[in-house]
Amino acid sequence: MKFGVRLAVQGEMGAPGAGWDYARRMTVEAEELGYDSVWLPDHVINAHMEKRTPMLENWTVLSALIPLTSKVAFAGHTFNNSLRNPAVMAKMAATFDVISGGRLIYSLGSAWFKHETSSYGLPWDEHGERVARLREALTIAKALWTQDEVNFEGRFYKLEHAYLEPKPVQKPHIPIWVPGDSEAIRQLAADLGDTWLFYSKPPETVAAWREDMTKRRGGKPLPMATSTVSLAGLAQADVDKWSVLYAKEREHRFPVPPTPKDVLNDNLWGTPEQCVERVKAYARAGVEHVIIQPIPPLDGMRFFAKEIMPACQSRSARVPLGPRR
Repeated sequence: MKFGVRLAVQGEMGAPGAGWDYARRMTVEAEELGYDSVWLPDHVINAHMEKRTPMLENWTVLSALIPLTSKVAFAGHTFNNSLRNPAVMAKMAATFDVISGGRLIYSLGSAWFKHETSSYGLPWDEHGERVARLREALTIAKALWTQDEVNFEGRFYKLEHAYLEPKPVQKPHIPIWVPGDSEAIRQLAADLGDTWLFYSKPPETVAAWREDMTKRRGGKPLPMATSTVSLAGLAQADVDKWSVLYAKEREHRFPVPPTPKDVLNDNLWGTPEQCVERVKAYARAGVEHVIIQPIPPLDGMRFFAKEIMPACQSRSARVPLGPRR
């Protein structure tokens, strides 16, 4: 099992502020603690707090984090296909991969935050059309990373005699992770994904999804990853408090807003032993990479690394830390 951590850079989930200093601190510590990947939300307007709350641009921050690290992979949580031309973004990704020595995960999503897209004067479509755009964007990226010259004409994008050099360090191309769990996204992941990434679902749901995905791919499993809120080790009163806060921060995102009970049902909380068992259940269901959204961000990231990760990676002895206070 591999582990990643989502940075809290919008002032959300109990982070004391929104900005560069917090992103830098979390990333440096994540590598020191043994995380495999670092994930950064990709928005131009704050998506979780009041819209005027400061929010730094994704690719700029990720690029600035490269020289502060040497091992962790970087990804968007998730990269936003509505904000940038896909051919230009493929070029950005290849450049990032070269500079970082092959440490990019291309987790490109169809987007969900209509307000930021429309307010910046960019095209916004309904879900099915956004997924169709994403399919073309991923097709373009893979072609540019692997072909000498690319000509492409789709419903949304057109390339004529396009070149991309230098190619990415990773071969045959930067790994493509397709995020989401709608019917259209599942089929896109089956067709073009190297890994399927989904959010906050119980392991038994994941096991059923794996079976469905394997059928879609003619019997060939697709590697899976999940992103989950981590309330590991918190006292029950704190779990209750944070589940309410997390549900509140995301009530605008879904047609049916999540409740605190939904948050607890779908995510990671409880004693270290309970959390270890849930992570192992993810592994049995086919998940190969768990990305945590720790609450509170720094303390949660540290606790998970010291108390949960070792039990899921090796049998080395650990000193229990007990509940966080």
